[in-house]
Amino acid sequence: MRCIGKGAESAVMFCGIMNLPPPPTKFTKFNNILLQAARETCEESMAEAVHEAVEENDGGRDIAVAVDGSWQKRGFSSKNGVVTVTSVDTDASLCKKTIPQCE
Repeated sequence: MRCIGKGAESAVMFCGIMNLPPPPTKFTKFNNILLQAARETCEESMAEAVHEAVEENDGGRDIAVAVDGSWQKRGFSSKNGVVTVTSVDTDASLCKKTIPQCE
């Protein structure tokens, strides 16, 4: 709960509302488990995205992308952020199929 700016009392209240057992007093063990699970999921997700993009590009690994990012707080003081990377498909035949103005 501290990672979202709430303390132990908020965790107790949340667990009560959700009909869960009271939260543990020491979170280090659980934070490490959560970090490992998030890291594995992230790596698998990114590897799958790369595989799909390469497959879509007929095996070519020279792929144009657009990148955007954001922080939880303004500036660079936040430790929480998100980055999105989107493949830019420049296939003219796809454009002609989906956008009539490209004809």
